[in-house]
Amino acid sequence: MIRYLLLCMIVTMSCSEKSSIKNIKEGTLSINGSEVYYRTIGKGNPIIIIHGGPVMDHSYLLPQMDQLSSDYQLIYYDQRACGKSSIDVDTSKMTLQAFADDVKLLSDSLKLEKPIVFGHSWGGLIAMKYATTYPDHVGKLILSNSIPANHEEWQEEQSYMEEQITADQNEKRSNILSSGELQSDPASAVKKLMLLSFENQFFDTTKMEKLQLNMPSDYMARSGKFQALAPDLVSFDLYSPMTYLEVPTLIIYGDNEPATAISAPHLMSHLADGKMEIIKRCGHFPFIEQPEVYFSIIRGFL
Repeated sequence: MIRYLLLCMIVTMSCSEKSSIKNIKEGTLSINGSEVYYRTIGKGNPIIIIHGGPVMDHSYLLPQMDQLSSDYQLIYYDQRACGKSSIDVDTSKMTLQAFADDVKLLSDSLKLEKPIVFGHSWGGLIAMKYATTYPDHVGKLILSNSIPANHEEWQEEQSYMEEQITADQNEKRSNILSSGELQSDPASAVKKLMLLSFENQFFDTTKMEKLQLNMPSDYMARSGKFQALAPDLVSFDLYSPMTYLEVPTLIIYGDNEPATAISAPHLMSHLADGKMEIIKRCGHFPFIEQPEVYFSIIRGFL
């Protein structure tokens, strides 16, 4: 997931709330100098949901993830400079540590004591950084299809994914890049490029139609903000701090992901209280491809 989002980057409480009968609330919070959008649904033990990306928003997790709201309060938020959150951010705070701090400030603003923390893809890295920085402020940790805990393994996985790109996919990508659409309608072009890159991250590509991607019209400007994050992305290594983490941790991957052979066993070996589940006939989006198995695993862990 993150590989193509970074490519797209290169080519480039103050709170108002609304509620409904489904216990849905949404609004913005002033967090670490940035206006951050959040949405909550359901009642019960709180789960902070950290979306993938960078530069995406939480909406691609919907509506599938909402089914957990029958038993839990789900707290979605759009990371700084993403989705419905403000693009006006201090780029000096575009660091992995700041993204983890945002989760803590979100939790504090909503008066959550020890929330369950869920991170998907890039969000898994933020979740690991949060849990190792604030271990007393997380009840349980769920790392769903997370990028690895260090940059070397992440680069190895990206290299593997590059090798899976077919000649036809390369041609389609070249056609999009040369069409001029990236200049005339960047949001549309980026969406096409992302969907193309996600083809190899599904076991069954017929299910890709259920993946909802919302691209803001100012996507390129937002992605530009994330270039300040580049130094962290070529140097991160959380394996040592993860060794000291005593929080119950669930790791989930699809059997069609390179992480099952490259990084997942390594991460498991560093966890004091870890459990790993590999879902068959599934790729990077198990909540779409194998929802019954996926949510059964999560509910069993919780």
